Amino acid sequence: MDINVDDLKKLSLKMKALIVFVICLLLGYFYYMFFFQAILAKQVALDTKLTEMQQQIVEKEKVVAQLDRYIREINALKQSFTLALLKLPNAREIAGLLASVVLSGEEAGVNFLLFEPKPPEVKPVVPPKPTDAKAPPAKPTDPKAPPAKPAAPEKFYDEIPIKVQIAGSFHSTVSFYAKIAKLSRIVNVEEIVMADAKDVKGKGWVVRTTCTVKTYMFVDRKQ
Repeated sequence: MDINVDDLKKLSLKMKALIVFVICLLLGYFYYMFFFQAILAKQVALDTKLTEMQQQIVEKEKVVAQLDRYIREINALKQSFTLALLKLPNAREIAGLLASVVLSGEEAGVNFLLFEPKPPEVKPVVPPKPTDAKAPPAKPTDPKAPPAKPAAPEKFYDEIPIKVQIAGSFHSTVSFYAKIAKLSRIVNVEEIVMADAKDVKGKGWVVRTTCTVKTYMFVDRKQ
């Protein structure tokens, strides 16, 4: 059945409005299916990508903030390490440091009964074992086994212990320890053993103290 313009003109106003409404509805449907839906999907994808990028920016800002803090901490550690190195005497300065310890005792008023520096303990370097070409392949490590402990870093200093025995008043002994603590180099006092004080004629109460005075010598392991 052919429908021409005259037939459409003869339709009622309600029918004409219904036809226009159906045509608009179909146009809207086709527009949504072929154009708007693709634009909407692209908009959703862009919004999702924008959210991901914003999250990445926030995470990177946190990393940058932590990196700045780590850099400050590393710089502070480097400064502390430099200051510690300045307080470590080298081999040529050890004799002068020992003389400063003795001088501190004389100024404090104690008498040295024993002053015995001991050489630093040097651990021998164990060479690595040669590998055997015929040796069987190593067994795979057990995943449940605890991880191997990392090798301890090599020390850049040697400890120099000095066995010391002094006699003097309690005040003089404490003054001696205070004086060596104020030396420009690192000096520690360990293993302090104080005997009972005795009343010595002409000297008052004298206490005999045994201790280990320990200093540290910088050693350049790279040489």
